[in-house]
Amino acid sequence: MNIKVVLLLMMVLAGCVTVDEKNSATTTAFPLFWPMPPEQPRYAWEGVFQTANDVQLKKNNDDLLKQAIGYASEAKKIFKKPVRVAAANGRVFVTDSMTKSVHVFDAVRRRYFMFGFRFQGALVQPLGVAVDGAGQVYVVDAGRKVIVVYDEMGLWMRNIGDKLGLERPGGIAVSPSGDRVYVTDRDRADSDNHLLWIFDGQGNLLRKVGKRGAEDGEFNYPTDVAVGPDGRVFVLDAGNFRVQIFDREGKFLHKWGQVGRSLGQFARPRTLSVDKDGLIYVVDGAFANIQVFNDTGQLLLPMGTRGMEDGPARFSSPAGIAVDGTGRIFVVDQWLLKVEVLRKLTDAEGKSVLTNGGKMLPRVEKKPNMAQDLQK
Repeated sequence: MNIKVVLLLMMVLAGCVTVDEKNSATTTAFPLFWPMPPEQPRYAWEGVFQTANDVQLKKNNDDLLKQAIGYASEAKKIFKKPVRVAAANGRVFVTDSMTKSVHVFDAVRRRYFMFGFRFQGALVQPLGVAVDGAGQVYVVDAGRKVIVVYDEMGLWMRNIGDKLGLERPGGIAVSPSGDRVYVTDRDRADSDNHLLWIFDGQGNLLRKVGKRGAEDGEFNYPTDVAVGPDGRVFVLDAGNFRVQIFDREGKFLHKWGQVGRSLGQFARPRTLSVDKDGLIYVVDGAFANIQVFNDTGQLLLPMGTRGMEDGPARFSSPAGIAVDGTGRIFVVDQWLLKVEVLRKLTDAEGKSVLTNGGKMLPRVEKKPNMAQDLQK
């Protein structure tokens, strides 16, 4: 969905919602752009996945309009305990540790389906998920202590790491070519097994990096890993409240981050992702937001707020994040049972948002729920 559609929906909302122009800057419940006007927006809210209907093709424009302005869907929420998310080629994959499966929103075919519950590919405790350039899906099964690989339709292909000593694997990242698979692992507090596993594309173990500690290249409860556009590997070292950066073979390069209660610091970092421009997105459970950093650790922008009431970029228990090749950001919330979708704007799109004399955009009283066109 492009920015013109978003703005059209905003105009519809403006006609449906009464706004106090004088106090709009303080009463806006759910901002749809970050940063807010009059600053030039860099990101826009696009939608949410909660039901199977959220990806299905609507019959007519009237249905889409009703969905966009917050009419409740008759479909039930499909998630039980969503954990992590991956997105590529118009598909969004969400692991669910209670349904022991992977939910798939296929925007190309406009359909929803599940996999990971049959035969050799049956999952016990799915956590991290990643997709390679060929469309193969890699799922961390913490229950079986393996990585399970499926084809793009969810058919089992092979396992990685079986009987190699994985203890509590969680995060996973795969190079675009599929020739490197990175898995974070964390054992008990009294164990040295807090490390990064590196496999080749065939699942052969190349090396294990690190041990429990606070020195360069050591970890304390590493929770997630991502591969940048230049092949560098970013590991969220959650217990040390930092991000560590390695080359593709596991050589330590750099680190940044510190514990704290202020923006730009970490209180309970959970997951991270890296976009095609090298920006790093870190989800913090204590702040209930997403913080955007450059690769030197400079905070560029926070997005999202805490709240038990559902709404755009309103989070209660954010747990997973992924950025796809179109610049869309997908954020899992375990308590609100949803995947939020934001999008990175181009400069031209950001400038086009600066309308209405620079005034704050109207607030959204109802929860939007629109189908997404991820092919664009």
